[in-house]
Amino acid sequence: MSVRRAMLGAALASSSATIGGATVVLTRYILPESDPFSLPMARYGIGALVLLLIVYVTGSAQRILTRDWLAIVLLSLVFYTAFPWAFARALEDTTAARAGIVYTSMPLIALVFGTLIGKETMSWRKVIAVTIALGGISLTLSEDLGDVAPNAWRGDLFMVLAAFFCAVYVLYARPYVVRYGGLNLTAIQMMIGSVALVPIAIVMGTPFSGSLDFDSTGWAVLLILAIPGASLMVMIYIMAINMTNPTGVTMTVGFNPLSSIILGSLILSEPVTYRIVGGFLCIVGAVILSNMERQMEK
Repeated sequence: MSVRRAMLGAALASSSATIGGATVVLTRYILPESDPFSLPMARYGIGALVLLLIVYVTGSAQRILTRDWLAIVLLSLVFYTAFPWAFARALEDTTAARAGIVYTSMPLIALVFGTLIGKETMSWRKVIAVTIALGGISLTLSEDLGDVAPNAWRGDLFMVLAAFFCAVYVLYARPYVVRYGGLNLTAIQMMIGSVALVPIAIVMGTPFSGSLDFDSTGWAVLLILAIPGASLMVMIYIMAINMTNPTGVTMTVGFNPLSSIILGSLILSEPVTYRIVGGFLCIVGAVILSNMERQMEK
């Protein structure tokens, strides 16, 4: 692997993580006009259509074997139905900065859960990484936001749940990504997940009576969430994985909370305090430490 190719992969991964942080802010921005069921249904539905079109145009579609359909559908429901609902629900109550920091603990949640199910091995370095991450989250969540987000604790819990759903997907999806290709599989799973959200949104949300009745600004935000914030973000992340090693990709995760903190301050006027910054640094340090361990194991 050439240095130039690896650097390009890291740049793409950083861009993907930055876009991810922006989607945190934009989701919180538009949620007052929608609900946590209808918004992800529309966002991922549009994103899936774009990806399916790209798969068709590029001729990268592959037939899914019958024996794999159950697992692929279940993973779709975890990552493209349960995850986006929990993600959006969290941002009804907590700030973009806090949400971004809590979500960035996903690799550590994957490490702990993976150890419990036998897919990861724990070591003293990983224990230290988890401890640092927990300290960073605790520091961030100790911030009293007052009227800015009076029920932030509830949003924080939903974001932990969203990070857990993402971790489950990461731990179980790799064999299918390798077998069917990242772009092809993502397009199929995103469509399955968004379709599953339709009846849930009809029952639990109000997609036909106000929650998708956006003005021109709202529709622009939704399209940004759906195309750059879903389709493009996934595409460049897949490209990054193919250009650099997993450690190089994962170490760019800090760009997610960084962009959510900066854009949350600029767009939503959210406060940036030393506890937010300290929590961000702890999480990034913990992720880097855990990935140093993974690299040493290879």
